[in-house]
Amino acid sequence: MILNALFVLLMAIPSSQLRDAAETARKSGSPDATVLYQKALKVNPSWQEGWWALGNLEYAKDRYPQCRDAFGRLSQLAPKAGPALTMLGLCDVGLKDLEPALDHLSRGMELGAGNDALTKTARYHLARLYTRAGMFERALALIVQLAETAPESPPYLQLAGTAALWKPAFPEDVPSQDRELVYFAGKAFWLAGRHDAAAAGKQMETLVSRYPAAHGVHYLYGSFLLANDPDRAVAEFTAELANSSDHAGALSALAAEYLRRGDPAQGLPYAKRLLTALPDSVASHALFGRLLAEKGDLAEGARELEKARDLDPTDPQPHISLASVYAKLGRPADAAHEREAFLRVRDAAH
Repeated sequence: MILNALFVLLMAIPSSQLRDAAETARKSGSPDATVLYQKALKVNPSWQEGWWALGNLEYAKDRYPQCRDAFGRLSQLAPKAGPALTMLGLCDVGLKDLEPALDHLSRGMELGAGNDALTKTARYHLARLYTRAGMFERALALIVQLAETAPESPPYLQLAGTAALWKPAFPEDVPSQDRELVYFAGKAFWLAGRHDAAAAGKQMETLVSRYPAAHGVHYLYGSFLLANDPDRAVAEFTAELANSSDHAGALSALAAEYLRRGDPAQGLPYAKRLLTALPDSVASHALFGRLLAEKGDLAEGARELEKARDLDPTDPQPHISLASVYAKLGRPADAAHEREAFLRVRDAAH
């Protein structure tokens, strides 16, 4: 009865006064702030700042269903607001609703999460979700950004190691017997992300010497070596395939390196194996197509590149590769069309 009487009383207060009362209560830390915001938003549901404040109050109390409702309403009012989508994703994480969390956090980060603290939190949780989903390169790109801006911590190192070793899991779900391996790999990747090449190199060498047969270790070291010592990198990628014959990262790296060297005969067997391992991957078809074209099989190369393009028309690489192959095939109109598509999708990404 008392609560009902309170709501009746609040309904009689003008919306501007309700808003002022809610803001004052929040700033003073009053426990009444949540109720006041809810009532103010009933009167004026288009008040974006109110939904933001209410969502943050609920998030701070770990009230994730209410938090998600508030930021969901805000995201409807402001669909291009990166901070609102980011917070919506964090509420999804709190509810362990992982698919929408991945969608909301990735879109929120693309639009800009807002302040540094929110960005750091979102990067961490999005990297976790990418790792669990097997999207390791995306996860590692975010972890590099964390390494550049945040102090080292065990959760960051465990996440870095899980992603760097291509384990599709949350760090806490890694088997106990693998956690030391993951920690060592995470430390090595974190040092590399901080651009401490000397320390990272020593840590990588320690990792390889201690765990020479572990899945992903030689691939990680090869990736570290690739820019400055490609021959040693190739040796490490080859060693990885001796441990894990279908390791997609090692297969892709070897195919791409031999393409870079202008040696398609060496690269094609790896590209074929990659296509078997990942038949629905844009990168698999694109690499295979580019190597075929480099070898002189332009028509078959074009067909593979067309498959890559059709799998993801928003990826610019197949478009520009197709433009080159079409030009060599004497198809200038098709080449011009692909160049235009390349410019369009490239510009859209920026």
